[in-house]
Amino acid sequence: MIRDSLKTWRNATELLVRILDVRDEEKRDAVIEQMEKLLDERDALQPSIQAPFTNEEEAFGKDLLPLEAALQEKLKLFMNDIRLNITEQQKKKVSVHAYMDPYAQVYRDGTFYDKKN
Repeated sequence: MIRDSLKTWRNATELLVRILDVRDEEKRDAVIEQMEKLLDERDALQPSIQAPFTNEEEAFGKDLLPLEAALQEKLKLFMNDIRLNITEQQKKKVSVHAYMDPYAQVYRDGTFYDKKN
């Protein structure tokens, strides 16, 4: 017989994988909230999943390994999306500031260069 904590772990993991498929920026805050809730639920379950395991539970755990790998990959992609958006926002911020004050980066050392034809 498989423990309820293992079944709940699998359900939370499957939900996380499905939630992380949503790549829409407008829904990102809701996705992050759900993701945090499910990760906290998994953290709470982790102490109750301890050896010894029955043969059924070991087979169940082996079935969970590909699901965990898929979850890790999706989490990495999600984090990369967030990092890309942050760097894009920082670049926009710099370019808007440079547009507003184009002479802010010019160094004035008192020299004047005259170009004669």
